[in-house]
Amino acid sequence: MKRFMRSRRAVSPVLAAVLMMLVVMTGMSLLFAFFVNYAGDFQRGTGSAVLESLTVEDVWFKSATHLEVWVYNFGKVPLNITSVYIDNRLVTPLGYNLGVPVGGHGNITLGLPFSLASGIHNYKIVTSRGTGFEGACLRP
Repeated sequence: MKRFMRSRRAVSPVLAAVLMMLVVMTGMSLLFAFFVNYAGDFQRGTGSAVLESLTVEDVWFKSATHLEVWVYNFGKVPLNITSVYIDNRLVTPLGYNLGVPVGGHGNITLGLPFSLASGIHNYKIVTSRGTGFEGACLRP
């Protein structure tokens, strides 16, 4: 054992090549696995969800059962709004612009099947890519 520790010889060229191949193959396998998962997200349409950004500019309460929401898309991809929730209840839209282009504004007019009391209400706007934008609004 002592003689082995005092040896000044390096690792053999064959063993060095095998170790280098092992390191390269492991790294490439990890990179390939990440890329396959990333590409699959884009094929399903969920990969670009991180590029979506939406802000609610204004909420107008027309009455206790009607409200109007103005949104602005400052993301990198166009938005397609599919559903709106008020206080965790799905609200059917009366008519609004489903598609919001990049740098564009959208108007959502909602007819509520229930009456909103005065106070703070939570809302959630969901896009076709599954991104949800949440916030709160005050009804006087």
